[in-house]
Amino acid sequence: MKKLLICLLFFAGAAGAQVPLAASYLKEAEAAAQKQQLWKTSLYGPMLFVDQQSRHTYANMTDSAGILKPEGGIYTGSLPKDVMVANTAIHWGGRTWSVLLWPLPEDRNERLNLLLHESFHRIQEQIGFPAKSPTADHLSTMEGRIFFFLELQALKAALQKPINRRQTDLANALAFRQKRERLFPSTFTNERILEMNEGLAEYTGVSLGRSDLRRHLYAQIDTAGNRKSLIRSFAYLTGPIYGLFLQEKKKHWTQQIDSNTNFPNLISRYYQVKANRAPDESIYNGFVIRSSERQKETIRLQTVADYTETFTKKTVLRIMLIKMSVIFNPNTLFDLGTYGTIYPTGEIKDNWGHLKVNKGGMLLKDWHIVSVPVTGKLDIAARHLEADGWTLDLAEGWRLVKIDDLNYTLHLN
Repeated sequence: MKKLLICLLFFAGAAGAQVPLAASYLKEAEAAAQKQQLWKTSLYGPMLFVDQQSRHTYANMTDSAGILKPEGGIYTGSLPKDVMVANTAIHWGGRTWSVLLWPLPEDRNERLNLLLHESFHRIQEQIGFPAKSPTADHLSTMEGRIFFFLELQALKAALQKPINRRQTDLANALAFRQKRERLFPSTFTNERILEMNEGLAEYTGVSLGRSDLRRHLYAQIDTAGNRKSLIRSFAYLTGPIYGLFLQEKKKHWTQQIDSNTNFPNLISRYYQVKANRAPDESIYNGFVIRSSERQKETIRLQTVADYTETFTKKTVLRIMLIKMSVIFNPNTLFDLGTYGTIYPTGEIKDNWGHLKVNKGGMLLKDWHIVSVPVTGKLDIAARHLEADGWTLDLAEGWRLVKIDDLNYTLHLN
């Protein structure tokens, strides 16, 4: 008992020592947000910094239940366990909050970028950009990635030139994008949808939060090929880049757009360009890009085969999604074609309970069904289920049912 008390006192002291730092970060966010002229609604508002392990929370205001108490000029407390936390925006305690995982980045540019990105997600519904989360599955294919990287290189070339000498490179960038549209008409529209969500969020964070803006964008372009996945994260690249082009032509361009806007149309309008017919790939490192992507394709196809076998020929637990909330890493998603999208890690809360996946992946199909692999036997009577890579805590009234040798599911009693 004495040891437990000492541990609790140590934790309380450690958490308390972080209060001045959290307060300084909140002031940083407020100062940066007050200068913004991108959006008609204030970016600064309810904000939570949450330690994912301890659940200890630092905030700039209290909640409706009074869980967060005044301390050192801010508010602190322990976030309830039923609230899932990630870098995102959530509805909790009578407010919509920007949520950021504690500790925040030590680098000021990275920190403000993140703070203002998540601040956009808090207000996006208010300003007419409803949150949507499709995947641009074609950006997992070899051809989709090739023409995406060619577009980025053309955009980099344009960024390096004066405003009045960008037309050729911008026209070529639009042509590479147009090529993707012709190759992948069924999923291409998801690029626009994501750019009007994550793209605008990241543009907000980058343009308001970074003193190293151009250097950051060049580095993002140069390292884009190292990314594990683009199908959900590509807009973190294109949003800030196209946003800067537009900002340098029309300062308040964000005041004149809505969720149906697309970047190519804005570029065409403000720079008076249209897509070229046959851009020369060689001036944008085309040979290097194609060679690299051919090598990656062999690995991708093997990964497709492995995941397909796991989720179609081995035992799985398949659960219908009813009213879910989900957190995941957008940088790691893997497209499995008609079978759905692999989320290597993540959490789902639904009417049936709480699923946590820390390895091996979960397969989501059209946001209607989630599947996880089953290794060994599951205890039909258990309320807490564990398998290699995931855990599931069942809600009251739900039970595990074995359908056949390859399928489990959940039923409501």
